[in-house]
Amino acid sequence: MKRRIGAGTYLLSMSVAIIIWSVAVTLICEKLVVPGYISPPMFKLSVSILGLVFAAFFYPMSAARLRDLNVPAWSVKVLSFPLIAVIILPLLCFLSGPRWGNDYGPQSTPSGFFKITAAFVAFGIASCALYSALTTLHGTLYILLSQGIR
Repeated sequence: MKRRIGAGTYLLSMSVAIIIWSVAVTLICEKLVVPGYISPPMFKLSVSILGLVFAAFFYPMSAARLRDLNVPAWSVKVLSFPLIAVIILPLLCFLSGPRWGNDYGPQSTPSGFFKITAAFVAFGIASCALYSALTTLHGTLYILLSQGIR
């Protein structure tokens, strides 16, 4: 499958996925773990499964985005390294691909004003939601460790 997606579609899709992941992690922490409805091992398994679901969405979308920039899809593997990902992900989110066909097909449809606006709004919400979810996750792990539960 040689598919290309533009920066607007990628930013919007990734932002919505991060919002969903963040809400799910926050709900698991606040509504299930802290009250004691699920055990710490089940909590860790739940967060790991959520991460795998996000990765299953992230890697094909990133491969399609790299194709739009005329980069081979196999190079998405380098995004597994956090330092490289921090450098490359902003390029994937904000750098427009060429407005002509490349080795991976015809140009992707340019994003309209509504999609670009929605992508930037979703990006702002995703940034705040991710910060909140990571803070909640860290706090939950701290509570579990302070109780001697690993």
